[in-house]
Amino acid sequence: MARRPQTPDVHSEDNGHGALFEPGHPAAPPPPAPAVPSPEPPDPFDPAALRLDANYAAGLGVKKMLTTVPVRRPGRQEWFRVRPGEEWRIQTAIFEAEADRETYLVDRSLWAELAGTVHPALIVFCVNRAGDPFLWRLKLPGADGRPNHWIDSALAIAREAETNWRRMAANMAAGYYDGFEPTAALPDPEWPDRTFREIIRTAFQGRMIDSLDHPLLRQLRGDS
Repeated sequence: MARRPQTPDVHSEDNGHGALFEPGHPAAPPPPAPAVPSPEPPDPFDPAALRLDANYAAGLGVKKMLTTVPVRRPGRQEWFRVRPGEEWRIQTAIFEAEADRETYLVDRSLWAELAGTVHPALIVFCVNRAGDPFLWRLKLPGADGRPNHWIDSALAIAREAETNWRRMAANMAAGYYDGFEPTAALPDPEWPDRTFREIIRTAFQGRMIDSLDHPLLRQLRGDS
């Protein structure tokens, strides 16, 4: 008698698919993962990507050139600092040209011969909130020892400006300089990477009297 072919035992619960999960039968592949959208490329015209930082000069690898250092008194609306340390100041003899209101250094060898024409001064190194350096020429008390409120108040403000930001203005009615301090804390100043010798050379380039034949002295004597 012919043998009937055997069929897998199918249970009603597996809907006829039980044979697919018998040992040795390959598993069904997992469903494909959902596609992840790729990020949008950065917009080269985004203002945030184009805006300069506060320290943009350092990021560009450039260094500000110090080509001019004015010799002047601090402005009445200018916050400034004085660099502390004896290596950042000098007491010397100067000549002040009234015509162009410029200050000239005078070679030491001429001081005695130009007595009465030159006068002693203290030159200090300053910087303002914008980072602009300048030299402040302060007059010194005379040899007679008489008090001068303009000189004394300026020297006092300069000493205070070594450790704190200061602003000064002439009080014409009282005959001295008023000093002002900020009401909020201000960051420390940023000083140029230059030596005091370089600062002096830049500030007084072309304004050094080193001979009695200097045009200013000849003009003073009536020789020209």
